[in-house]
Amino acid sequence: MENKELQRHFRDDTVLNKISKMFISLQQEDIRTINTFLQPVIKTLIEHMKENNSLFRIMYKQIIYCGSFYKGTKIGEPNEFDLNIILEVPINYDCINLYPISPSYVKLSITDNIQAYNTAKIHNLVYQERRKLDNLISDSSLDPNNFRTWIKSIVDQVVDKLPGCGNEHELSVNNSFKAKIRKSESGPAIRLIINIPHQIGCISVDLVPALSFNIKKVTERLTTKFHILQECRNKECFAIPIPEFGESFHWRLSFCHQENEMLAKYGPVKPIIRLIKVTYKLRDTQNWKNIASYYIETVCLNKLTECNMDIDKTTKTFFFFTMLEELHHAFDQHKIKYFWNEDHNLLCKIHGTEMSNIANRLRRIINNIKNNAEDDFILAKYICKLCSYEIVMFKKTINPKELSSLTSGMYQYIIMKYTIITYIMRRQMMQKIQQITRFV
Repeated sequence: MENKELQRHFRDDTVLNKISKMFISLQQEDIRTINTFLQPVIKTLIEHMKENNSLFRIMYKQIIYCGSFYKGTKIGEPNEFDLNIILEVPINYDCINLYPISPSYVKLSITDNIQAYNTAKIHNLVYQERRKLDNLISDSSLDPNNFRTWIKSIVDQVVDKLPGCGNEHELSVNNSFKAKIRKSESGPAIRLIINIPHQIGCISVDLVPALSFNIKKVTERLTTKFHILQECRNKECFAIPIPEFGESFHWRLSFCHQENEMLAKYGPVKPIIRLIKVTYKLRDTQNWKNIASYYIETVCLNKLTECNMDIDKTTKTFFFFTMLEELHHAFDQHKIKYFWNEDHNLLCKIHGTEMSNIANRLRRIINNIKNNAEDDFILAKYICKLCSYEIVMFKKTINPKELSSLTSGMYQYIIMKYTIITYIMRRQMMQKIQQITRFV
């Protein structure tokens, strides 16, 4: 089926909008609850870290809330969060050079030790603080392994000092509520599982230590999107310590602020990313867990910028299908170009067999959609993974006045309205059951 014919079939967003509203959008009440309880927990934890370590107190700048929840591309329950702990090393930043090691990875080299250490903050450090700072620097380079180990040790000490409660520890927050915390670990992040009983349940928080730099430090050697980076309003980027074996000094550059700007620029792309992520929940049942949701965002940004696509001039439904085809092409070619450096392949560590399986599965989905494009509800089958009965129920929630292909008539309209109420009550009841069983 040609693109023009597909565009004709996918010219109406009624079904896609209904799917997004009913199955994908985060509940505003959940978002408010999370913000009300999570932020005070993190603030209290940071205060404990400051009290526990004076050098951390000197170097700490702020917490940057990042990840899909704060980008507006999160799906499902708001129970996973990425937070960057922004630190500022008390040396002269003019003497720090971002030297490319490999695409998207840098070494933070100190070019002039005398000038680098000639700062008021350095001179005001006590002996123990200066000794710890020296440990964070090896061979005139900022050591990512030592940075990460240092922050992890502070978090461990703080959590271990809290009152124990089984395999968890209890953190009192503003004398208003208590959060239960247990430690985990994930890549460059320090993972905490936080439970606020009868409020938000268990959530996973990844704390990532990071150093902040002005993008003036980022030269054309470090990014293939230098022109886009220069156009961004936010001028702050980050270096994330990457745990490596041996004497490796890899820091990963992060442009999360600039990515937020890009997503805001292409506003309608956010619901499309969420829809693709829901479709990609297939990965949970197909053992495709190595496929990060960030890859989906990258594929969308690459497509929008490569062809200078005006997303406002196409329907969400057609753009969604286009992105499925782009994903298939990426896995078929075993390559997703990192947005900020096209020389870096995000799929480089994923086994070829796994990528071929994903590509084949996507090809079957795409072909099925093409062969049934005249079916207004074909996308619901894959996005929501609805069974036959649920597809029938979902169809009845569509107002016949909204979709020309459905038969109108007062009797059918009343039946549909009744079904909507029944369906919503069923969903609300299931949500209540999930909330109750979460604490059992």
